[in-house]
Amino acid sequence: MPELRELAAAYPLRESLWLRLLTVLAKCGRPADALTQYEELRRRLADELGTDPDEQLRALHAQLLAATQPRQLAPKQSAMTPRQLPPAPGGFTGRAATLAELDRLSSAPRASSAPTIVAVHGPGGVGKTALALHWAHRAADRFPDGQLYLNLQGYGPDRPLDPDTALDLLLRGLGLTGAQIPDGRQARAALLRSVLAGREVLVVLDNARDADQVRPLIPGSAGLVLVTSRSQLRSLAAREGAHRVPLEPFSEDDAAAYLTRVLAAHDVRHDTAELAELTRLCGHLPLALAIAAERLTRDPAGSVQALSTELEQHPDRLALLDVGEDADGALRAVFGWSYDVLDSQPARAFRVLGLHPGPDTSLEAVSALLAVPPEETRQALGQLVGAHLLEQPRERYQLHDLLAEYAVRLVQELDDAAESTAAQTRLLDWYAHSALNGKVALEKSEPLLDFGTPAAGVEPMVFETARQAVDWFTDERQGLVAAVRTAVEQGHDRAAYRLAHALWPYLMYLRALDDLFEIQCLALDAARLTGDGDAEAVTAHAVGRAYLFRSDLDRACKHLDEALRLFELLGNDHGRGSALTDLGRLYRRWGDTDASVRHHRAAIDVLEPLNDTAGVARNQANIAETYLLADRHHEAVVAAREAVALNRVAGERRAEAFALNTLATALLGQGDHDDAERIASEALDLSRDLDDRWSEVCALTHLGQALHSRDSVTEAHHHWQLALDILDETGMPGADNLNRTTLTQLLTATSLPRPFRVREASPASGGVAGNCGPPADRSSFRGSRLRSWRA
Repeated sequence: MPELRELAAAYPLRESLWLRLLTVLAKCGRPADALTQYEELRRRLADELGTDPDEQLRALHAQLLAATQPRQLAPKQSAMTPRQLPPAPGGFTGRAATLAELDRLSSAPRASSAPTIVAVHGPGGVGKTALALHWAHRAADRFPDGQLYLNLQGYGPDRPLDPDTALDLLLRGLGLTGAQIPDGRQARAALLRSVLAGREVLVVLDNARDADQVRPLIPGSAGLVLVTSRSQLRSLAAREGAHRVPLEPFSEDDAAAYLTRVLAAHDVRHDTAELAELTRLCGHLPLALAIAAERLTRDPAGSVQALSTELEQHPDRLALLDVGEDADGALRAVFGWSYDVLDSQPARAFRVLGLHPGPDTSLEAVSALLAVPPEETRQALGQLVGAHLLEQPRERYQLHDLLAEYAVRLVQELDDAAESTAAQTRLLDWYAHSALNGKVALEKSEPLLDFGTPAAGVEPMVFETARQAVDWFTDERQGLVAAVRTAVEQGHDRAAYRLAHALWPYLMYLRALDDLFEIQCLALDAARLTGDGDAEAVTAHAVGRAYLFRSDLDRACKHLDEALRLFELLGNDHGRGSALTDLGRLYRRWGDTDASVRHHRAAIDVLEPLNDTAGVARNQANIAETYLLADRHHEAVVAAREAVALNRVAGERRAEAFALNTLATALLGQGDHDDAERIASEALDLSRDLDDRWSEVCALTHLGQALHSRDSVTEAHHHWQLALDILDETGMPGADNLNRTTLTQLLTATSLPRPFRVREASPASGGVAGNCGPPADRSSFRGSRLRSWRA
């Protein structure tokens, strides 16, 4: 026999060798092994040659099958057609696209005689069983030879069914008795394949733990196997060709439709807004919605609004989403069945994800939480994704809202408080040092605060270019802002002000002024609690600047004066020069040209001995802006040219783009339209090279004005429309309102007949968008410039 096995393995498609092997196995009293070998040959022939075994082999197979059955099936038993589907769920809602996909897969032509396998996978409570049963009843007529159903108990209070038991139950469902069912998994699997051969049967395998539990239960040919699982069943797709169909929580519309149907049947009054809020608090998860609906229909005095308020304010939302009768009606228990089967490291990863403050996270952030290498973290997170305890859109990881609450409860109950604090500290440290590296990549300048060294187990992000830093900030933005809030709430004061300091250039680049103001105010409170004078001075300065951008000039002056006083006490000349710079901008806003220029020149006097070329350039650009507001265009041009040159020396390309836009505005103001067009074109090229959309908007606006001045109206309109398109595309919050209004009015005004459109060589006909500073710096002159274009 060993020689025959070796020959069969060496010549896997030579049927004569297989016939001898199967005959020997049968004569040795091993018909079950022979059936298993036959099935292996049948699959190989089907897959590689598209044929079935020859007549001799099929005849031997029939004899072997008879040998495994102590007595022949009675005619009544052999004709039995199983109808095992449990009742279809009442009031099934939505899932139209998924149902259509199941219809498509069930009717698609088969590439071989193998059955179609469909695996519906999704998180606990998402409605996989309801979907499978609804579709199975709807499609039952397509399977005239019957429908088998088996709950594999992969996740739940009971132990998962082992394949031997599952095979026994399936065979009994087909009419076989215990005496007719052989011992051993291979023999039972072979018998199942033989009994189902050529029969169009639907086999629903519900709640599977993994592919190994499912694999022995798959028929050899014909029919369809519909599997549901919390596992993604990737290996079943790879080896058996299963079609994986993901199932996610309801859409907003389906969630609202489900609740509307249930509540209407019980005369529970509600409105659309209340319903939308309740579905949000339930995370659009069907089980959570069903529990909420049960609570509302059980309590006639209850209301949708009252339940939403309770869910919003209750410290343990999961405790409220529990019908209190059995585990199947408790979200926490349902989630626990997925968590309880995890290995130790994925389980720990799931818990510490509850410490993350943002809506999503990255591999590197979780590595900091766990204090383990990224590759080890990737494996742990991969298990969570495979178990549908974690979602992975793009390269990010995201917990469903209710699973996030479950993770928080677990980390509070199971983890040592000191270790949780250490994990949170590592995360904040990773955010702060990564953001610091991003700040340096954007500004090419050293921070004004000491960040210390990263904690053990923390590997901050490193950026080679400003573009890399912007991309990282963009991905992490919500988490970064949430981290500042969390740091303040949890008493991590130094982390709070360090992180806020590092975030300044990115939030300014994005013009996210609301976030900027919030976290700087939080940082100032945190700095004052630590008693760190440097931190207090830097954050007071930042808050003053934030108030300046909000046009709250009195509060801006108060905090900037405080910052200047603290910097002088500390002997911090860099800080003093920066505070003087912003005071100069403040006085410009107040319309005091002399005081503004005086403060900027004082700042230059402080910064020049420090070789702070970028700081000097910044003040020259601000002096140019101040002169622009006073319609002193020649002086503005001189200062702007100096700013451009200094920024080129310092390598400050973003600041250079800003200064070029200011210079273009000044040149337009003094009527030098040709030079303005050239400078605006330079600004446009540079801003696009830097992917600085804000500077690009300004450059397009100025270039449009220069073109319009020489009657190139179509080209001017084209550039203004491009600028508007960028504002619409990026949605820069707060910062673009004036430019959008200005551009829209320009396009409208310059559509009028020429005599009513532009006053030639008007001394006020400078850049309509004005400078490219924050919107607060533009408000005082927008009206006068618009008037010149509408005259």
